Amino acid sequence: MNTQSHAIVNLFLLNRAFAGTTIEHQNNINIPIVLGSILPDLPIVFFFAWYTWIVPTPQRVIWGTLYFTKTWQMFFDLFNSIPLYLLLAIAAYLLSQKTVLIFALANLLHFVEDFFVHQEDGHAHFFPLSDYKFMSPVSYWDSRYFGQYFSMFELIVTLVLSVCIFRHITSWWGKGALILANLFLIFNHSLWFMIFSLFR
Repeated sequence: MNTQSHAIVNLFLLNRAFAGTTIEHQNNINIPIVLGSILPDLPIVFFFAWYTWIVPTPQRVIWGTLYFTKTWQMFFDLFNSIPLYLLLAIAAYLLSQKTVLIFALANLLHFVEDFFVHQEDGHAHFFPLSDYKFMSPVSYWDSRYFGQYFSMFELIVTLVLSVCIFRHITSWWGKGALILANLFLIFNHSLWFMIFSLFR
């Protein structure tokens, strides 16, 4: 899934899970939810930016070769490890660190959401215990694996959930960020389809 979708879906799910808390507390948990939702994708954003602007490299080489090198894969897997963030969640729960717990849960939700929509570009979610990668029959972007259908489904779900959570965000900057995330998501779908089509 796209990074913005993770953040919006997890905002909806975790705010529902903590629905018994006060509005003030819910506003406080939004930041760790968003941070935890986007963290697993940040290494890939860095990877993309580095080879696109710092060390200009053809997109075909970036996504067809460099992405799959052992060093980069281990770096990505470190930030997408279910065992590591599960340990963090357990430790946070035992130490009554609710903010850290919510952050860890947002990461874990990100992994679950990604697990079933990555084909050959998936992560070793059980790193460092195993380098096993589940190759889903469905891709969130690749039309060879129903990507065009899932991307529309993802976009619709994200927009609907954004409407649901918009009224619960009390700050104007938060509302603005949500609107921008959705606008960028719409643009993002076209951008990634264009980029990935270069290396098929």
